[in-house]
Amino acid sequence: MKVRMNFSRHFPIIGMEGQRKLGESTVAVVGAGALGSWEVYFLHKLGVGRIIVVDRDFVDEIDLPRTIYTREDVGKPKVEVLKEHFGVEGHFEDLNPGTVSLLDEADLIIDGTDNIYTRQVINDYAVKEGKPWIYVGVLSTYGNVMPIIPGKTACFRCLMPKLPESPMPTCAVVGIMSYVPPLAASIAVSLAARILLGEGVPSELVFFDTKTLDFERIEVLKREDCPACSLRKFEFLEKRMKIERLCDGSIQVTPPARMSINFDNLEEKLKKLGIEPLKTSQFIQFEDDYLEILIFQGGRMVVRGVDDENEAKNVFARYLGG
Repeated sequence: MKVRMNFSRHFPIIGMEGQRKLGESTVAVVGAGALGSWEVYFLHKLGVGRIIVVDRDFVDEIDLPRTIYTREDVGKPKVEVLKEHFGVEGHFEDLNPGTVSLLDEADLIIDGTDNIYTRQVINDYAVKEGKPWIYVGVLSTYGNVMPIIPGKTACFRCLMPKLPESPMPTCAVVGIMSYVPPLAASIAVSLAARILLGEGVPSELVFFDTKTLDFERIEVLKREDCPACSLRKFEFLEKRMKIERLCDGSIQVTPPARMSINFDNLEEKLKKLGIEPLKTSQFIQFEDDYLEILIFQGGRMVVRGVDDENEAKNVFARYLGG
């Protein structure tokens, strides 16, 4: 439930009219972990009227030092916790070509993700629809923030033309200090406020390193051969099944278009097969011989115990078709 706040300390800076604009704005945050949870926190404190959050994960013990979550939140979907504390509109989903429509009502999008693929999906969508968005990345002791205004600045694909051919360093491998995500999030939200209030922002990447206290502003030029913002070829919006191996060794299968799963019907069918599932409002979980299977509302499936992607696809087809 949202608590009404007094924003009078903002008035000398942005005026009552500026605060009103923020209150009438809608911002979408993709990802609700170390970055996303802090972005939601600062957007709420800024007075943004409507906050949409898209995230597919649960709160884990390992999240606690880097996020706003507490021990009481462990095991809950992150979007549900943010809804409880800040009144956000939460979507327990993976952001992919089949679900980007969840961002349709946003005036601006902020990156709270941790992977390049999803950022390219956001970029293609935002450039195609003419929506401003802000790229945010953190690792170890440093961070990057870049505002993207379609038609005015370079886009994310100007900065990173293609997916990396080799694995990128991750927080799980390289680590991250707990004070880095809130700093990056505060910079991103300050840029969001400027954009929502109609102020211009430069085409640049803001880099900071909390270890050395270095801050740099690096101009990013729009590429004439950029597939997204120059050639308008939105390859990352192609609807295709997404297969990825998660950190625990399980395989996640995301359908190319969002599905609508009736958990009651699925539970009934499973029981007829002699399977006793665990059904919640967010997912249904069951075992099939040596496999553990989780199916979420939009059709996303996580399979534990499979050896390869083809086997995971077969399990998907077995229970959801396709």
